[in-house]
Amino acid sequence: MPLYCDDMIGSTADMSCEELGAYFRLLCHIWVRGPIPLDETVICRIASTKKSVWRRISNRFSPTTRDDGTPGLSQTRLEKERLRRHAFASERAESGRKGAAARWGGSVNGSVTSSRVASHNHNHNHIEESSVIDTTARRLAAPPPERAAQQADRVRAQIRLLKGGA
Repeated sequence: MPLYCDDMIGSTADMSCEELGAYFRLLCHIWVRGPIPLDETVICRIASTKKSVWRRISNRFSPTTRDDGTPGLSQTRLEKERLRRHAFASERAESGRKGAAARWGGSVNGSVTSSRVASHNHNHNHIEESSVIDTTARRLAAPPPERAAQQADRVRAQIRLLKGGA
């Protein structure tokens, strides 16, 4: 799971240490195992916290459907990153298949294995089945123009600094 420290600090500045710890544990769990179930007892066990702490941070999670079809919770930014990682892994797998076919004259050994691996993340969650990813992909297909402009300005400023400019 990628960690964007500036974004994490900015979005959790209002949390207590206990709230932050529970929130981070839940994010890690979601990254590894997919959306969490809608059961406060299970959520508190995963987060290693009390129900009162969970209730204070619960608004930071979005409803979704888990891989088994039951309702669950996830976090929109995290699902966006999972989608990005899945797309990258699929692209790299396809490049590998093409490279192997070119090298071995069209005969690709192990193509069944590679296609199965490409559709799963490290923990064998079926990413493409998550409704949060589908919803997030449609909603976040392109970054807002103002955010893209801010990122471009930041990159230009960093390049100027690297070149020794003011």
